[in-house]
Amino acid sequence: MMIYEIWLNVFGLAFMFAYLFVFEPYGDLIDKYLNFKPFNCVLCLSFWGSSLIFYLIGMNVLYAIFTALIAEFTYRKLVNYGSDK
Repeated sequence: MMIYEIWLNVFGLAFMFAYLFVFEPYGDLIDKYLNFKPFNCVLCLSFWGSSLIFYLIGMNVLYAIFTALIAEFTYRKLVNYGSDK
């Protein structure tokens, strides 16, 4: 797997987890049934979910750290978009 394919997977998965938490039906699901870690935390869910996915497709699991950080920062940017700080 080439380096650009690896980072495309990392960023793609991170954006997917970040947008998952903005998706309202997932928010309703968390409130009703899954109100515990790792399902209610962007950093936790993106780390554990991406480490499982990376393990299954044969990538290095340490890339899950980068995926989780990118997902967390993207989520914070999405939630605070338009607010002046």
